[in-house]
Amino acid sequence: MVKGIIFDMDGTIVDSLPYHHEAWKIFFNENKVENFSQKLKDYKGGGTLDLMKAVYGDRYSLKELKRMSDEKEIIFRRIYKGNVKPIKGFIEFLSDLKSKNILIGLASNAIRKNVTLTLNELGVYNLFDSIICGDEVSNGKPNPEMFNSTLERFGLKKENCLIFEDSIEGVSGAISSGISVIGVMSSSSEDILKKAGCFKTIDDYLDLEISKIKPEINN
Repeated sequence: MVKGIIFDMDGTIVDSLPYHHEAWKIFFNENKVENFSQKLKDYKGGGTLDLMKAVYGDRYSLKELKRMSDEKEIIFRRIYKGNVKPIKGFIEFLSDLKSKNILIGLASNAIRKNVTLTLNELGVYNLFDSIICGDEVSNGKPNPEMFNSTLERFGLKKENCLIFEDSIEGVSGAISSGISVIGVMSSSSEDILKKAGCFKTIDDYLDLEISKIKPEINN
C-alpha cells in the first residue's frame, strides 16, 4: 500500500526545462562563451554547478563557479516567474493524494529559491510534507541521499513509497534507494525510462489513480 510519494520537480511536476535552456543561453551569451551548444543539448535538468564545471573545466575556482551558477539561476527565475504551469493533471492528482492522507515529498536537484518560486506559483507549497533541495544535501542525484532522507522524515518503509521522476539521474537515484519509480516522459522516452528501471511511465497525471498503481519493489 502506498503511504508516501516523492516527486522530482523540473520535468516531473512542471515542464520548466525550456526555461532552463533559455536561461543558460542568456547567461552564456552575456559571458561570451562559445561552443556550449552540445552541453546544453545534453542537459537534462541536473545540477547547475555540474554543468558549469563541464563547460568551464578548471578555468575558474569553485567559489567563482558557484557565483556564476547563482547568476544563471537568477536569470531563470526572472524569465520563469509568471510562466509556471503544472504537468497536466498534477494539481488534481496532488489533491487526491492529500484526500487519502498520503504523505507528499519533493526531492529536487534544484536550489531552494527555484523550488519556492515554482511551488508558490502553483499554489501547492503547503501541500508538501517534506521538501529537500539540491543545495541542502551533500550529494545530489543520482545519489539517493535526498530520497533516503525523505523516507526517514516520513517514517515509512521503502515498499510503502513511490517516486515520480523524469531524468535518468533521478531514476538511478530512486533505484539506488530501493524505492519503486514511475517515469514521466517529458525529457526521455518510455523505452529509455523503463530500461533505466521505471516499472511504469506516464505522459501526464490525467486520469491517474493511486489506488490502481501497484509498485514493483527494487531490491
